[in-house]
Amino acid sequence: MAEPARGLHVVVDPSKCAGCNICELWCSFEHEGVFSRSMSRIQVITYELVGLDYPVVCQNCEPAPCVELCPTGALSKGRAGGIELDKSKCIGCRVCSEICPYGAAMMDPKGRYPLICDMCGGNPACVAACPTNALSISGYAMVELPARSTAERFAVTELSKLAKGWGIEVRDDEGA
Repeated sequence: MAEPARGLHVVVDPSKCAGCNICELWCSFEHEGVFSRSMSRIQVITYELVGLDYPVVCQNCEPAPCVELCPTGALSKGRAGGIELDKSKCIGCRVCSEICPYGAAMMDPKGRYPLICDMCGGNPACVAACPTNALSISGYAMVELPARSTAERFAVTELSKLAKGWGIEVRDDEGA
């Protein structure tokens, strides 16, 4: 049984990523008015040993640890599901960047405030600019699968790890 979508997030298809960094440049331009990879809310990580480029971007967790643990309340969930920052409340403590399970909350180059995806109001610049369509937008859904045996519970656990990257939370009837 599927639950309704719980907000949006950017989905990555690493098989399509060419490592061109255009997503980073358009993200920084959209938010900061400059083409600067260091000011982007998405970071392309290159694994040269295996020839893989992987854009890392906020997954807009439910619940979001960065929002819950922000000591000043500077971070909140936006209407499009992204994380919104109130710079006037931010003290640059770095809690959000240290607690992010994906490493997607980075501090600006001067360490003043976090760079976290706000989904550009629902139309992410990185997705629109990606020339290879390696980035797309997806809603979150939850699927519950009843697992009857140890092997099925193991399979559901492995499936849930894979599906989480696609914005789908999978649980068996035992809460795995």
